[in-house]
Amino acid sequence: MTSQANDFYADGSGWRYYIAFRNEESGPGGLPYYWFGVVGYGQFGGVVGCAGKPTTRFLGPYSTFAGVSGTAIDFTGVAGTSVNQVGVYGQVEDNLEVPDGIHAGVLGTALTQPGVFGYSQGAEGVMGFSLNHAGGFFSSGQGYAGVVGQAYGPSAVAPRGGSGVIGFCGAAGPTPSGPTGVLGTSAQNVGVMGLSAQNVGVVGQSTQYVGVMGLSDALFGVYGRSNKSFAGFFEGDLFVRGAISAGTKDAIVPFPDGSKRLLHCMESPEHWFEDFGAAKLRRGRAMVKLDVDFAKVIKRGDYKVFLTPEGDCRGLYVRKSAASFEVREFAGGKSSVAFSYRIVGRRKDIRDHRRFAKFDVPVPTPAPRARRPSLTRAAFIADLERQARARATPSMRRSDREAAATPPAPARLIPGGRPPARRR
Repeated sequence: MTSQANDFYADGSGWRYYIAFRNEESGPGGLPYYWFGVVGYGQFGGVVGCAGKPTTRFLGPYSTFAGVSGTAIDFTGVAGTSVNQVGVYGQVEDNLEVPDGIHAGVLGTALTQPGVFGYSQGAEGVMGFSLNHAGGFFSSGQGYAGVVGQAYGPSAVAPRGGSGVIGFCGAAGPTPSGPTGVLGTSAQNVGVMGLSAQNVGVVGQSTQYVGVMGLSDALFGVYGRSNKSFAGFFEGDLFVRGAISAGTKDAIVPFPDGSKRLLHCMESPEHWFEDFGAAKLRRGRAMVKLDVDFAKVIKRGDYKVFLTPEGDCRGLYVRKSAASFEVREFAGGKSSVAFSYRIVGRRKDIRDHRRFAKFDVPVPTPAPRARRPSLTRAAFIADLERQARARATPSMRRSDREAAATPPAPARLIPGGRPPARRR
């Protein structure tokens, strides 16, 4: 049938009542002879379809002029389904290199623009849900972030300030007092967890603002707060490159009755190392050598020795040298009394120290982390194809082989068009 500038309407009964236009000619294996069932060109739309109740097209900046336009009330506007391939394919720009073997309900591709873009005025722009897998998975092959989130205002989960990325498990928990880059909140589960087998679990870095946030009122790289328990808990050794500043420093000591008690540290306006020991006078004198390792970390020209005699004597005094000190009894006494001593030496590695210095030193900027090498485009596409093949079912793989064996369409099949090609 060949016709131009004509309208066709469905008018009949029986099965014709359900189908407005149908191609019944089939070739070998029941497949139609024709490459395309319908080819339409128009100034406003190539193919326009309306379903459901009578309605006018929903016109907008992207729907007024469209290759395929679908409008419906109480039904789906445009539906694409596939058993073993892509249900709906969307593309912007030309000459794209798209990985083979992807099976998805919706596949969006682009050269320099977003592959898929979701926009909403009153709800989520894009929502993903999976019954037995992750609700969403994002990957980047050129060293960029897998997920980038940006917020311009408050949300239902963070009503006091927007968050670029919000994650919550179960019911949402506490909300921040201001905007955040990343917010993890939960009423009964872990808010944010970082796990790594061979590297850092969580890294927080900030030059002016919060790097990793639980709830913050100040400017720190990492800030943790708890009203009923510890703000931070470390199971294992803790290493800090730089000074440790705290209001109080306590040790939690187990007692014989099974309880745990607090013991407090003594504070000083200067940095000291201490050593303790005991010795005994012999005919009123005793030579005590400084511990070799202790002497290496103190300023040996300026250390203090405090003596405590453990018996009756006239009193003790000390003469110091860089490697030892001599203890003598007053007035040339000749007793053999035992004594204990305490040595206090200034730390050798601390320089330019100020007594009672004001705490106004800014937090130093951490050294930048080494950037991991980014994947090449070929390696990134190869990795996507590998993942697609790993997820594919046997029927999907069979469909891929059949599609690869199908010969390309003849050139100029559509006036002004181009034949299908691998590079889309």
